[in-house]
Amino acid sequence: MNQAPVQFDVAIIGGGVIGCSIAWRLAQANLRVVVIERGEVGREASWAAGGMLAPSAEANQADVFFELAAASRAMYAGFARELREVTGTDIEYRTEGTLYLALTDEDEEELERRWQWQRAAELNVKKLNADCVQKLEPILNPKLRWALKFPDDHQVDNRRLMTALESAARQVGVEFWTQTEATALEVSNSQISGVETNRRNVATKTVIVAAGSWSSLLRATTDEAVMDFSVAPVRGQMIALAMPEPALQHVVYSGKGYLVPRRSGHVIAGSTTETVGYNKEVTAEGIASIIERAIEIAPNLSKQSFSEMWAGLRPESKDGWPILGMDSRINGLVYATGHYRNGILLTPITAKAISELVLQGESSHNIEPFGTHRLA
Repeated sequence: MNQAPVQFDVAIIGGGVIGCSIAWRLAQANLRVVVIERGEVGREASWAAGGMLAPSAEANQADVFFELAAASRAMYAGFARELREVTGTDIEYRTEGTLYLALTDEDEEELERRWQWQRAAELNVKKLNADCVQKLEPILNPKLRWALKFPDDHQVDNRRLMTALESAARQVGVEFWTQTEATALEVSNSQISGVETNRRNVATKTVIVAAGSWSSLLRATTDEAVMDFSVAPVRGQMIALAMPEPALQHVVYSGKGYLVPRRSGHVIAGSTTETVGYNKEVTAEGIASIIERAIEIAPNLSKQSFSEMWAGLRPESKDGWPILGMDSRINGLVYATGHYRNGILLTPITAKAISELVLQGESSHNIEPFGTHRLA
């Protein structure tokens, strides 16, 4: 730690899909960028996700968050194509759509609400009877009543996405400091001046906080408050099962869980929502609940073997919306965190908005509703 600080144009704290995508865009603009990652690149929430791009299936109303999510979803075809051209990695962007099943009275009431508001908003949603759903996906529960299909809700393989983003960032010169913990933000006269780490310090006038569930742990070297909001970890457990025949094509939701097909020959089943701090253990209770819900959606999954079980920590803000934009008190401090269950979905638009903010001082998409002022 006696070494002189290393100079960078931008330091990004956090090496998941959000941090890496922003780093890629900024380095494309010829800035010198370092990503400071407390573990290995992309092995936290980004690696543990399901990869659904499903704002329509999950939204309860057409608010500014839905607009942000839908705008990001619309960017994915071009985003996937660019990553493949640059890195050779296919992130398996799939456009079969998403099915949401009505299996109970409660499901029917919920889906009817979604059907009504989305039709009124002139969104692309279809109501399918049980026979139609069974023809699309023969392995689904024959007791299903009906379903909504969201043709514009797609999916990617989040692990391939993470690998591609890291590769793209490295190709344009982004430097990665792994196994490196950012211990404090250096602030002088309300201006970011650097980052202290447990290995070597960084000198910079721009710091982007993209540390997910660890964002709220950052502090400043002065008395100036830095994080006046909370990003809390929420554990989600998942399991990968062998694909039954015939193979599932759509992402499938029920009121209790979801299934995501992979071209690798597996089905990802999820997920739990648990407030247990930074505990990433996989539990018998959690996995049992996921399997029960998965079998309710597709009974033949009961006969399938499993290949992997894991857990990740979703970064949740107090209102569940991401935290995006400039700090109101400290120049050069930028936030791109708190994406909760939507980090994969919001990657393209977050990268675009935050890189524009750094390069031009403003974003072409309105991210003002997602600033820290709403959480004060």
